[in-house]
This record gives sequence, structure tokens and C-alpha cells, in this order.
Amino acid sequence: MGLDTYDLVVIGAGTTGAYLARKMAKKGHSVLVIDKLPKTKVGRKYDIFHIEAKEFDRLEIPRPAEGDPAWAFEFEKNYNADPLNRFPKCQINPMVGLHMHEYTLLLDGLAEEAGAKLLYSCEFLDFLYNDAGKICGVKAKYRGREKKIAAKLVADCSGMAAAGRTRLPDGYGVDNTPLTDEDMFYVILKYVKLKHPEDYLEGSTFWAYYKAWIAPCADPHGAIIGLGACHSYEYAERVLEEMEKTVPLPEYDLVRIEKGRTPYTQNPSSMVADGFFVSGDAGNLTKSVNGEGVTSSMVQLQLAEETLDSALRYNKATREYMWEINRAYNASQGAEFALLRALLVGVVNAANFEEFQYAFESGIISDELLNAMNGASIPPQTLLNAAKGFAGGIAGKKIRFSTVKAAGAALKNAVEIMNHYKRFPYGEAGYDEWAKKADALYERIGKIN
Repeated sequence: MGLDTYDLVVIGAGTTGAYLARKMAKKGHSVLVIDKLPKTKVGRKYDIFHIEAKEFDRLEIPRPAEGDPAWAFEFEKNYNADPLNRFPKCQINPMVGLHMHEYTLLLDGLAEEAGAKLLYSCEFLDFLYNDAGKICGVKAKYRGREKKIAAKLVADCSGMAAAGRTRLPDGYGVDNTPLTDEDMFYVILKYVKLKHPEDYLEGSTFWAYYKAWIAPCADPHGAIIGLGACHSYEYAERVLEEMEKTVPLPEYDLVRIEKGRTPYTQNPSSMVADGFFVSGDAGNLTKSVNGEGVTSSMVQLQLAEETLDSALRYNKATREYMWEINRAYNASQGAEFALLRALLVGVVNAANFEEFQYAFESGIISDELLNAMNGASIPPQTLLNAAKGFAGGIAGKKIRFSTVKAAGAALKNAVEIMNHYKRFPYGEAGYDEWAKKADALYERIGKIN
């Protein structure tokens, strides 16, 4: 097959790849999306995922309604609960549950309507390089034959495998390290049928101590019991078993089990290189508190849209020209995610079962604090109330001083790394020193045990 030429080649036809392809095609650029999977298997990592209702307008994506193939359910009550589920805190945040495969195909169809071309069952093999050693396209396998495709820019939106990013030469400008077992959450989802009508769900409940939840599913008489844990599926199964022995869950019949993984590590601080850009799970763009990545990636792509358009229009898809993507992301959502990760790691690793229970019972964990964990600013009075609660817990021997000390260190680390990200350099000068300090901060923060 001959050498085809496009402005942009996107590796991966998932939600991230489709969203990017649609944006660039609407700008008038020639776009090709390739995916190694057949169309019938794209977007089947999980059946169900959630999008906050407010995000559809903000991200300019379609909101399916009841009766549409992609629509599954909606709810607005979100509970955060103690390990014994006695003092749940309720937050109102309308959510839409969607079928991942059907919604992915909806976004793929919109990308095609905008002018992008999609090739399913087309596997990325490697990059093409020009005489200067810069990326200028891809090699792919399509219908059993190698296909060479020239492009001004290649975007890796291939998911956790990061097919493009991990094929980059060492020192090319974007971290090419594959994810390890300690860099991801192993997720177990139990789809169940609830036995008693009085137990039918009106919202979701999250138990931070276990990193587990129960939420509605497409069947109004059913639910999804889920858990995410580091290390392995076997470890996640043990934690889920422990949780179900302690938390008073409704009686149910098991329908099926899904298993999957999601990145749980920092994004590459540089996401651009000459002829290359990374997004989605390939760039670890997931929210630290829940592993959500669909809308997180779309936020990054909104920030990158004008720079990518200009780089393609003026044939300047270089690391230097696209650097603003790094700065804009890291100084905003990247800073927020770094803050959340530091807080979550510090608190979860420090507190034991009894301390978590006391924190909910005493009001240390409040609605205001939980709202802050979802990205809002923390009011000074909320911090003062939490400090008073910690002091009372120490006095009453409900909380160990070591836990309070660890929580204080976690807050200090969180604020420090957030501010460091907000000071991301405007150009490549000073970046190496910035990255070295960021790595040191992440080393200090550590990972969830």
C-alpha cells in the first residue's frame, strides 16, 4: 500500500481519540484515527461509566437521554460513608450513567461527520522518522499488510498500553516508561440484582477506607458494587471480601463480574515532543480520587485545542511550539490532581479503621471537606473545624498523634506540589529543574499502600 498523508494521525478510537479527532477535523485538518480493535469491540473496557451532568455543556459533548442506546441511568445523590456506613454524608451532584461502547461509537460517529477518517482493526506498529530523526508519521498493520502513513502530528490516545508513548526513543521529550503494577488501580465491578425493593438505590455510596462503592446500574433493580486497589486483582479481591464482611450491604444475587485497570500515577509532565502528543489513559490523565479519566482527558484537549490547531495549520508541530499545552494543563487540572493525590495518599495510608470511623462520627470529615476534595477551595473555617476535631480525638484517645502528624504532612505536601505545578515553566528553560523537584515531591508523597 502507498504512503497516505494526513495532518493528524490519532492512535486509538476511544472517547479521547474521537474527541480530539472531531475537534481537529472541525478546524479543517485532515485526520485519521486508527484502532487495533474491530468496531464491535471498541470501548468495551467497562460497560458503565459516569459523567457529571454539568460536564456535557462545558465539554460540548452530546448528552444522551432515556431511550438512547448510550443512556443507562441518572442519579443525583452521592454519599461518602464511614467504614460501618453509620454516618454517611450526602452531596447533590447530578450524574449520568452511560454505556461505554455505545457512547464511544457515538463520539466516533461525530468525528466522522466532522470529516475524520476511522480505520478499525488497524494496529499501530511504530513511528516514521524524517532525516532529522523527528517523527513524521506511523507504520501500521491493516488487513494483514504494513501501511505507512505520513503526518505532521501523531497523537497517542491508545489507552493504558500507551502504544505510541512507550515506543518513543529514550530522551525524545516525553516519558516513555510503561506502567507497572504499582502505577495502576485494579478494579473489580460486581453487577448484582438486589433482592428487596426497599434496597433499590437512589444514589451512589463511596467508602474511602476501602476505596469501594455501590452505585446504580442500567437495571433499576440492580446495582454495581465496585472496588479499586493497587498491587493486583488478587489483592483487590481480598479487600472487597473484607469490605463485604463489614459494611451492611443489601442482599443481592450476583449477575456478572467485570475486571479492569486504570492508571494511578502522575501524568508525564511533558506531553508534547516533535511530531508527538499524548492524551487520555496513555498519558495517565485520571482523577486521583476515583480513577475517572474520560472527562479529565477532554479538559486537557480543550486546553490544547488552539495550540494544536495552530501547530497543524502552520506546520509547527514541534515540542517548542506546542509547549503551552504542557504549561496550561499542569498549571490547572494537573495542579489540582497533584493536590488530590497527595491528600488521598497521606490520609488513606495514615488512618486505621477506628480513626476513619471516628472522623465521620465526630464531623472531622464534613460535607465542606468532601466538596473540597472534589476540587473546590477549602474554607478556613472548615480547616479550623477539622483541626479542632483532630485535637479532640487526640485528647479522647480516638486518634493517634502519629495519624494527625501524617495528615498534617499530607496537607503540607499537597499544597506544596499544587503550587509547584502552578509554577510550571512557560518554556523549556528551567524545565529540567522543575521536573527534578516534582519527582522529589512525588517520592516524598509516596503511593497508596
